[in-house]
Amino acid sequence: MTKQEIYEKANSVVGIEGMTGNERLYVSGLMDEFDKAKKSDKYKARTILQALKFDELSIGRIVGFSMDSLKYPNAWDFPNENSNGQENENKATLEYSNLNEVGMGAPLSGKCKIKLNDNKEILISENCGGPAIWTRNGQKIAIPIWDRSFFSGTIQRIGIVDLKKQTLTKYKKKFRVLDLRSFSGNNIVGYDSPIHRMKKLEFDYINEPIEKVIGIK
Repeated sequence: MTKQEIYEKANSVVGIEGMTGNERLYVSGLMDEFDKAKKSDKYKARTILQALKFDELSIGRIVGFSMDSLKYPNAWDFPNENSNGQENENKATLEYSNLNEVGMGAPLSGKCKIKLNDNKEILISENCGGPAIWTRNGQKIAIPIWDRSFFSGTIQRIGIVDLKKQTLTKYKKKFRVLDLRSFSGNNIVGYDSPIHRMKKLEFDYINEPIEKVIGIK
């Protein structure tokens, strides 16, 4: 069965949002196709669940996680430049350099700086991960920052750069590998450890304990 045929069957289901997972598979007629794909073709199995509007966390728990299943950008593959989408004096771009794997097959880490419209450059950290995520107004950006803990080894923390206040705030909470997807209001949403034991991330930075605040100029 082709991808187009899978989506045609899935799109023919009325009221899919109110159904359980098994109901979606049964009503769409994709149950048998999914059972076969789950054993021999993980990519097709994921495609079926995506077509039936399963969320990413559920898909991972059902068919497993892999590098191939990760959306771009992710901690292993993200662009060297990340613009805030603004123009003129509000324009800013996060730039990475010297990116290398933290370990063999591990996510990337490198030097990151913010380049402002007047060509001024602000160093954020020598150990930044990705992908970073801007707020809609382009004044704040959340960045995964690599760190080491005596008990936990190599970990990540969330750092938020505030261009208006000219600060970098690092938070105490530890993560394994961050996959940040949105930054709106006080909330950062994404996943922690997107391949192994993935967990949904909902980070309200206003109420999270702070490790330190650094002035950046």
